[in-house]
Amino acid sequence: MSRSSRPAHRPLPALGRACAAAVLLVYPLAAGVLLLSSDGWAINRANVRVWWIVTGIFGVRSLVSPEMFANLANVLLFVPFFGALALLVPRWWWLLLGIAGSVSVELYQSTLPSREASVVDVVTNTLGTALGVALGIAIRRRLDRRSADDAVG
Repeated sequence: MSRSSRPAHRPLPALGRACAAAVLLVYPLAAGVLLLSSDGWAINRANVRVWWIVTGIFGVRSLVSPEMFANLANVLLFVPFFGALALLVPRWWWLLLGIAGSVSVELYQSTLPSREASVVDVVTNTLGTALGVALGIAIRRRLDRRSADDAVG
């Protein structure tokens, strides 16, 4: 299907718009505290505490190291924000914004004495961005299909 023959996106239901807007307003503040904090030790201690609780609940503490858990957290950190963006404006180019944001954060962290910049963090954040964009686009397409089916039927 060519770009010009692609069906137009239908407006999101009010609840979907409100949820996506809430994520886009609140989430950057919470993520910003984690990503831009100059106290790397506090962030690491918090990560280890969450790792201890989560791996204990699921009985996987011997299988999942704190470092593995931190990498998973980096993936999950970017999913909600980019999922909300892609839900509102379903475009794959949000991935470029995620990559640029991740690289910027790592460059900033490299200037702080208690933080470490990491290529692994850029990769995991980018994976989270891609998953979020894919999820947002998939939900939006499903809503568009459902709306089109309701209009026909």
